[in-house]
Order: sequence, then structure tokens, then C-alpha cells
Amino acid sequence: MHEWALSDSVARAAAAVKKEKGLKTVSAVTVVLGEVQDIAPEVFKENFDELKKSHKGLEKTELKIETERAAFDCNNCGAHFNFDRSKLPHETAEDIHFMPETLRFYITCPKCKSQDFKISAGRGVYIKEIEGEK
Repeated sequence: MHEWALSDSVARAAAAVKKEKGLKTVSAVTVVLGEVQDIAPEVFKENFDELKKSHKGLEKTELKIETERAAFDCNNCGAHFNFDRSKLPHETAEDIHFMPETLRFYITCPKCKSQDFKISAGRGVYIKEIEGEK
């Protein structure tokens, strides 16, 4: 359900940029979804396509979605590593989806097995670009 709230935030931000920049329309919005967040791109897009209808000048906006792969840096040994979400049990993936901070309870550094690491990429959702016509 939080895909709806995120899509709404993107539509509102695009409408605000349209107004601020004096654009007639917003032709495209590029959004980056971090892999750790596990946002369903198809649901995000469906929601955005519905929400954009309520903003003048966004009705024909194309939503471009990019995924940023998760990356981690071990604070113990300095190793840089990734993970494969598809190898996690469904319940674990759901826990991480709603509370990404729980990730450290389920994965460890492949080199030293430490759970002391930072997420260096793939966390969060952000707007990369908003394109429009004056």
C-alpha cells in the first residue's frame, strides 16, 4: 500500500516542479527505486498513472523507473558486497520491505560474517529527473 503514497508524492513533486519552472506539461518523470525497499514497479506505475490524472499538465506524463541495486560496505573488514533478494524466504523479504533496517538480522558480510555494515546503495526512492515543455 505504500506504493500509493510514494506514487502520490512523485505526482505532487512533478506538479510542484511544473509550477515552479513555468512548464505547460511534464513529459516524463524518472524515479529510482532502491532494491532494498522492494517496491513493486508495476504497482508504483499503475498508481502513478491514476494519480497523475488529478494534476493539470501531468495527464500524459510517462513514468520511467530505474532500479538501484543494493550494495553494502562492511564496517568490520571493509568488504563491499551485494545480496540476492530472491534467495530470501518470503517472510524475511517482507520484513525488509517494511523495515529495511532489519536487513542486518538476515544477511551478513560474505567475507567475515559480520552484521555490522552500512547500506551504500539501493536504499530509498528518489526522483532522478523531471522533463517538461514550456
